[in-house]
Amino acid sequence: MLLYIHFPFCRSKCAYCDFNSYAGCSDVLVFSYLTALKREIGFAGERFSEGKIDTVYLGGGTPSLLSPGEIESLFRKLSSNFKRYSPVEVTAEVNPESATEDVLLAFRDAGVDRISMGVQSLSDDNLKSIGRVHDATGARRAAERIARVFGNFSLDIIVGLPYDTPSLVRDEVRECGNLAPHVSVYELTLEEGTPLAARAERGEIWLPSEDEVAEYMELAVDVLSEAGAERYEVSNFARRGYECRHNIGYWTREEYLGLGAGAHSLVKTSKEGKALPAEIRFASPKDINAYIGGINCVGSFDDVPRAEMTALSPAEIRAESIMLGARTREGFPESLLSGRKFGRVEEFLRREKGRVSLTRRGMAVMNSVLAEIM
Repeated sequence: MLLYIHFPFCRSKCAYCDFNSYAGCSDVLVFSYLTALKREIGFAGERFSEGKIDTVYLGGGTPSLLSPGEIESLFRKLSSNFKRYSPVEVTAEVNPESATEDVLLAFRDAGVDRISMGVQSLSDDNLKSIGRVHDATGARRAAERIARVFGNFSLDIIVGLPYDTPSLVRDEVRECGNLAPHVSVYELTLEEGTPLAARAERGEIWLPSEDEVAEYMELAVDVLSEAGAERYEVSNFARRGYECRHNIGYWTREEYLGLGAGAHSLVKTSKEGKALPAEIRFASPKDINAYIGGINCVGSFDDVPRAEMTALSPAEIRAESIMLGARTREGFPESLLSGRKFGRVEEFLRREKGRVSLTRRGMAVMNSVLAEIM
């Protein structure tokens, strides 16, 4: 089982961000949230007492805002409440400005063995345009600190930012590929309601075209390949042995449990560890106060209020398996296509040893391919 823990607090909200995160919250609210989160961990440990915890991912938000004492307390709660807690990978997300040596050492001492840091760009102009707190120099120094404590870490880059050019993208991706054994490269998505989307709509900021962003992604693939990082998922690149096991579990539809405000879960087993009649997907309320109130008013995991809950049909499971598998190097079982051939998009598919995956060109037009084969 994969275990995701959500810490939704940030120092400031980035202009492009549509994640469930909040800035400017009081210490009292953070304390109340952590108290409720630990209570939910206790409930989950009872409900999934037979579930073996294989990977843990602490995301946000900005988990590196946690103090060393809070980090130690949170992971002690996890290890003491899940009877079969023996993860082979424990990841924590950090931001450059809060990835201090004390915080990194606290994560390491608590059992974290992998760090994921959001760099987003090594251009100060880009960083300023999207509201990041750190600058490029701060990101480089944070990466150096991380490398001294952790051998396994990832750096995130966004392409399609206002000041991106082919040479800038090539240089920053190369630098990240030389610094870290894992690099994630995401295309900028303008989410409705974000400040960046509003500025773009008003014509106050220029953004690269879709064709230019596609060019930047192709540049990233080539540069990272030269650095020895293989593309094992559409946005993720790693040297052999440094792939993120937790995220691979999502793409292969392993059972996962999400704890915290807005966290999602995919549950397949009963309390006794037996297969459920149907797979269940559910999510906690995004609103922090609603989450805290819901946790504090119940006495068991099954009674925790959910923002949504769905029993998945066989058709939904098949669609998810194709959609998620197509993102990865390994693809999905060919049997999911029921022997069908797709004349118009077949050139973008690779069929080998009973599996189907997308070619490099197929990755570039993945949404169009999926529209045809699903």
